Amino acid sequence: MYKFKNNSDMIRKILLYYLFFMMPLLCLGQERHDYIGGIVLNDTLTITYKISLVDKNGKVEGYSISDLGGKYETKSTVFGEYNEDAKELSFRETQTIYTKTPLEPNYDFCYINTTIKNFSLGKTKKVKTKFIGLFSDNTKCINGELFLSLAEKIEAKMERMAEKINKMKRIPDSVKQKFQPLKMMDTLNMNILRKDQTLSVFSKSKSISLIIYDAGKEDGDKISIYANNKPLLENYEAKKEQKFIRVKIGEDITTLVIKATNEGVIAPNTVVVELQDKDNTIKALSNLKKGEFTTINILKAKG
Repeated sequence: MYKFKNNSDMIRKILLYYLFFMMPLLCLGQERHDYIGGIVLNDTLTITYKISLVDKNGKVEGYSISDLGGKYETKSTVFGEYNEDAKELSFRETQTIYTKTPLEPNYDFCYINTTIKNFSLGKTKKVKTKFIGLFSDNTKCINGELFLSLAEKIEAKMERMAEKINKMKRIPDSVKQKFQPLKMMDTLNMNILRKDQTLSVFSKSKSISLIIYDAGKEDGDKISIYANNKPLLENYEAKKEQKFIRVKIGEDITTLVIKATNEGVIAPNTVVVELQDKDNTIKALSNLKKGEFTTINILKAKG
């Protein structure tokens, strides 16, 4: 699923260029294949895009993420077919797992549908193909082009890119410090919860599990969590040991508010919050100053 966006931050521009032309993500395991690149709309608008697929005897399944790390980041389930002999992959997005796009009444999502020819899963390194955009009722929305690259030796390539950036005098040292390959990989794979932002999560379950912990060095970060204005945790200090909370999901919207009550020893407040239901696990990281909050709306998935 895709949503319009503008990239203005310097480090995002460097990363965007690198993702499209030099860097694919590292494959995770023998059967999982990760591709990353972008989708182009109207010959001008480019949106970052990642797809992760597993081949199960010709049937592929996985997920996609559009506007990766951006303001409108959206994750969707993906299903498709792969014919190894014919060298053809077809896949389609089918349902939204989560989105940071503000939802309007009677909202709907535009899902990517495409067939890639002359393609060998895990071997073809670069892909350029057209796609059809369809709403959930199969009516057309916006079509475009899809560019993808296969992951190979990402850490070595990113290290070489980091070396080049470090030699560029016109790039501030503060930006160079942020361009750390391993930190960037963590950021790409982590859903960041920012202030005054709403993450909309879609679930078919009657309840979800919240798992709260400090994934890095324990530095005294404390948060409060409220469900529909009722406290679940108040001024809770995150530890490496995981804290589990079960939350019932209402028929309409269940609203979780996460508030930073301090910034610990190392600012900002960074606590991992995982949401698990019977189908998905969403791993998110707070990035808040004291008093700031972020919102997670849990909605009943359609169908």
